Amino acid sequence: MITIIAEILLGLRATLHTSSAINTSEAVKQHKLLVFTTIGPYYHESIPFGIAAIEKLSRDNEFLVDATNDSSLFTNNNLKQYSAVVFLSTTGDVLNDQEKNAFVRFIRSDKGFVGIHSAADTEYGWSWYNKLLGGHFMSHPIQQNATLNVIDRRFIVTKHFPKQWRRFDEWRSFQATR
Repeated sequence: MITIIAEILLGLRATLHTSSAINTSEAVKQHKLLVFTTIGPYYHESIPFGIAAIEKLSRDNEFLVDATNDSSLFTNNNLKQYSAVVFLSTTGDVLNDQEKNAFVRFIRSDKGFVGIHSAADTEYGWSWYNKLLGGHFMSHPIQQNATLNVIDRRFIVTKHFPKQWRRFDEWRSFQATR
């Protein structure tokens, strides 16, 4: 899981640096992530390890991290300080209507989002969020080995992977948003 988190965040970092480089009139600023870990019906024991991995990546790659399970931080004013929000192993309904509206405005203002692990097991009844993700979690079998075929090795997150590689993991099934 840590390898995959690293790849996602390094891809996000490259995207954030690219977007900053494009707007030369804006002073160079340090990017900051809000890592959100609120849970509903199920707690993933990997959450502290995920936070630690993201914090290590932030130290190694020049961005700041705030980790919280406090949804009240999802306000227009507070979210302005972040370049992206990470939902790390969230489950269930985690935001109230005001917080949802602030999050929608944040994303629509060209800010980033990363959903890790069970982020797709979150907010089933919120169609906007499900469209943002492209679907929601359905199920997963027991952990097992699988062969992954890397189709686009030019993409920053996958460019260093071989064409095929094997990984032991929890492979999830998703229902696409319509």
